[in-house]
Amino acid sequence: MKKMLFLLLVVIVMVFPGMAAVDLSADDFKDVRGHWAEQQIVAAASLGFMIGMGTDDQGQQIFAPEETVSRAQLAAVLQRTFQLDYGQIRFIKQPLASDYYHDVDDEAWYAESLVMCAINNIFATGGNFSPQQPVSRIEIARSIVRSFDAKGISAPMIMLMPFYEDTQFLPQEDINAVTFVSNTGIMKGYNNYFRPESDLTRAELARILMSCISIMAINETNDGEDYQVPAGQTFVVTLNSNPSTGYAWMIKNVSDENIFKPIASTYLAEDFENQPLVGRGGREFWQFQALQAGTAQLQMAYARPWESVQPSQLFNLQVTVTPGPAANTGGND
Repeated sequence: MKKMLFLLLVVIVMVFPGMAAVDLSADDFKDVRGHWAEQQIVAAASLGFMIGMGTDDQGQQIFAPEETVSRAQLAAVLQRTFQLDYGQIRFIKQPLASDYYHDVDDEAWYAESLVMCAINNIFATGGNFSPQQPVSRIEIARSIVRSFDAKGISAPMIMLMPFYEDTQFLPQEDINAVTFVSNTGIMKGYNNYFRPESDLTRAELARILMSCISIMAINETNDGEDYQVPAGQTFVVTLNSNPSTGYAWMIKNVSDENIFKPIASTYLAEDFENQPLVGRGGREFWQFQALQAGTAQLQMAYARPWESVQPSQLFNLQVTVTPGPAANTGGND
């Protein structure tokens, strides 16, 4: 597995050296090496959806994979991953976290993200938010469904009602949430138990986020299409890859990097019961930043970088960047 990751990083350094530092620094968490969620943690950090928890006494970066996720952390992560924003809502004055919750300082590091979550109905508003309270598995399931709904994202899923011994007495919304995350593969139970009230760890959250990104990202089925994205937002392209064969995806051309540009990339190997399947390949993830309104072409090639033959696969996408959201104040809504 280490050899596969190293090979992919070599290719990235050769083609886009400015992005390689993201992967190298994300892989530098002292406390995730050998962890069951190491791959998902590295991938989520490489794409900027999660960050570390500072350094230890020796000055080494740590991720704290087994620490519980707080509600403040969840608000920030959901806002980054789903790019929650004002949408079409306009306000007479700038909304503040204190407009929605009694116990949140408007200067808190998570306050702006929490406002976006409140506007998009991710969390119930009014009363206290309890930012340091641990997040339960049912709360993340509920929040994930609401985030998909807020962004209008449809997710392919199997039509099957999952059976868990400990979910039958949940409210209907929570039963629907469990069904959604289970049937999409975003979350799973264990031995017929979903453990809805169990606290969520940071490692589990990384895995959940990468499952969400895999669903939301542009993929092989979008080859040749026109994709629209607002200026200021990012988008992710994910494609099947198998570094053990020497092949890797490379950006062959972005016709105008004033319109959008690549900012990060990572690789996630296929796994089975939290163990990478060596030699089975996985998926590459490429993240792009939409900069200004306009249209540009993206072409990617799947090839061995040392060979001069034609690439075995090409991926083409026309990206139309639309103007970003207007100012959120001054309207009557």
